[in-house]
Amino acid sequence: MLAYISGKILHIDFTHVIVQTSGGLGYELVINELVYSKIFDTKETSLFVYHSISENGQSLFWFYDLEERNFFKELIKISGVGGRVAQMILSLGVSRLKSAIANDDKKTLESVKWVGKKMAEKIILEFKDKDFILQNTSSDISQDVIQTHIPNDVESQILSTLSLMWYNTQKVQEVLREIPSELTTLEQILPYVIKKM
Repeated sequence: MLAYISGKILHIDFTHVIVQTSGGLGYELVINELVYSKIFDTKETSLFVYHSISENGQSLFWFYDLEERNFFKELIKISGVGGRVAQMILSLGVSRLKSAIANDDKKTLESVKWVGKKMAEKIILEFKDKDFILQNTSSDISQDVIQTHIPNDVESQILSTLSLMWYNTQKVQEVLREIPSELTTLEQILPYVIKKM
């Protein structure tokens, strides 16, 4: 079973990447916006993989580090949380996700696409008493939404993603205020902001 892949990026978009290994094989892997924001402008990379096999087929999910991969494995054990949903949940970042669970913060979990109130409650209930959640939970991340033409949910995702990558939130907000009006989606805005930083 695949657990780690290193190679040249042949194609990348917001949800998938195709990587060619040194042996010439090309693998299509599912990613989230956090991984995308870290590798979108690189030519080669190495990341951890989870090989999911189900009745409906096979998928490779790609993670920036081992902790994220391990968290994914725990998430997909929860009834109703499939691989793609777990990948979307992890777009919050492991630190923010741990903090949300430890602080019973359902709203943060509900901000993720495909996660409703019941699923958020189920995730918190399943993880609440696990040791790795209780240890090293970070403080709440600012959720300030600024006034621009960008949809609020996109602004929130950009701010949370880049703050987890240690970008200065105030500088990110300054760049967001000057985003060209033709850029409206997360796929367009996130690379633009990172380049401007």
